[in-house]
Amino acid sequence: MFTAKQSTLFEAEPKTSATTSTNAFVNAGLKKGAKTTSLGNGAVKFETTGNDFVDQFRKLTQYRAPRSYQDIDKDMRLLWGQNKSLALKLTFFTRLITRKVQLWDGTKTSENQRGQGLRHEGIVRMIWVAINKPEVFWANIQLFISIGSWKDIFAMLAYDLEYNGWKDRKLDWGKFGTLILAGLENENSLNLVKKYLPQIKSNSQCKTLAAQADNMIAKWICSLLFGSKESSFNYKQYRKLKTSGTAHDWQKLISGKLFDSINFDTIHGRALMLLVSGKFITKNGLEDRYQKWIESKPIAKFTGYPYELLAPVKSGYHNQTLKKFQIDTINKQFYGLVETARAGMNTQNGFIVVGDTSSSMTGKVPGLKIGAYDVMKSLALFFSELLEGHFKNAWIEFNDKATMHTWKGSTPVEKLQNDRSESYGSTNFQGVADLFVSIKKKGIKESEFPTGIICLSDGCFNSASGNKTNRKVFLNRLREGGFSDEFVNNFKIVLWDIPNGYYGGKPQTAFESFADAPNMFYMSGLDGSTVSFVLGGTERQPEAPKNASELFLAAMDQEVLNLIII
Repeated sequence: MFTAKQSTLFEAEPKTSATTSTNAFVNAGLKKGAKTTSLGNGAVKFETTGNDFVDQFRKLTQYRAPRSYQDIDKDMRLLWGQNKSLALKLTFFTRLITRKVQLWDGTKTSENQRGQGLRHEGIVRMIWVAINKPEVFWANIQLFISIGSWKDIFAMLAYDLEYNGWKDRKLDWGKFGTLILAGLENENSLNLVKKYLPQIKSNSQCKTLAAQADNMIAKWICSLLFGSKESSFNYKQYRKLKTSGTAHDWQKLISGKLFDSINFDTIHGRALMLLVSGKFITKNGLEDRYQKWIESKPIAKFTGYPYELLAPVKSGYHNQTLKKFQIDTINKQFYGLVETARAGMNTQNGFIVVGDTSSSMTGKVPGLKIGAYDVMKSLALFFSELLEGHFKNAWIEFNDKATMHTWKGSTPVEKLQNDRSESYGSTNFQGVADLFVSIKKKGIKESEFPTGIICLSDGCFNSASGNKTNRKVFLNRLREGGFSDEFVNNFKIVLWDIPNGYYGGKPQTAFESFADAPNMFYMSGLDGSTVSFVLGGTERQPEAPKNASELFLAAMDQEVLNLIII
């Protein structure tokens, strides 16, 4: 089941919540057994935080690379056996696209909901629920569509066909059919369902397994709507239904080469990014009209990740040549991401961003075509635009040593183009503590210092002294360097994991502490808006979390996630 994909689908044509133990003796034994070392550099680490939910929460960036059903099955069984509600909430959080969520009845959440938008991981986790806990799946599938997309439903059916074939399907296609028909009858979802309905083609046109699956799904839906008899008339009715939707009017205009009739306001953010980054605008004589349109917008919508927007700005360490309308679009879509993240967030904070620029950060992030360094830089710039406070435009890079920087320029594109940092050397996390101490020795008051760091790194730190974790040595260096006990005891460290394949094989996810360690937090993912849960200071989350376990629970305590039924 979901083990290996089929070779073809067509007949040949004639031609309980997981928490660390509260017992000191048990905890000490667990920590001793969990000790490991960082890849490449041999620093003392822990293989687990002692909390399976926190461990998986920290691995979300790794899940950008599609995982097998078997791997996801192991993780889901582990979590489900401990706390069904949190297991399903994490599944939803994994798929959740950051935005105000429109529910089945057309109402919206009162504020933006935040998640990581990981499509494959979220969908396959939900397939696991459908197979193993069908009553829970059907009680929550409408909500899952709301936090993701109607496209997810067709993806589930396609996975079922691709892996199991038509005869051995594992999902309840009867109930899926009822769900799709209900979506077509719901005025709030009608046009989105039409948009994602797969097309009917001749079998000879379907050269790939995915195309074959889509074609079979399309013909199956056609039979639900217009009768089981296969006929050109029924197929024509189906095609007419699909093209009657309004969610993709701009695509119809492009297909009809009616370029001057395109209303750019109707193009969704990711499509706009793709149109602008390529030759479409220039090739079709739309530069002047588009330039006027983008200049009139304070922001442009986008539901993706910062690295996607900034990818065209540089190739390696060299600036790319971009047209003005392309630069304006990148900037304004970036501002759109920031505005979405900022809504309902407490952006006042005492954090400074710390970016790992060691050699290992040149390794590619799982599931991406770019390195961890580029993802780090995009998130560092995102946090610089998002977070307010004394350190808004400053960041610290560290490799062999740590260096303070400020962003140069007035727009995201200018700031990235003017940046001269490079990825080289070792991963000396203690260099950040040394920088703090050296600045303090110049007479700077503690009140002027950051109260915490958001460290963007793969976590493969250099070995610290005394066979201790980098966290312990870092805090000791601050104390020995003259910082007060109050400052050190309240200093917050957020390690934002950006895994990569620099050392070969799968990236390592290791930890500096167990989940109950005070002021130590683990985050991951490509959507930086979830930093909100570290900060607190909102009506739903007035207090900032005290440790990694509380941070995970804060991320799971969202309006839409609390609608889940178990």
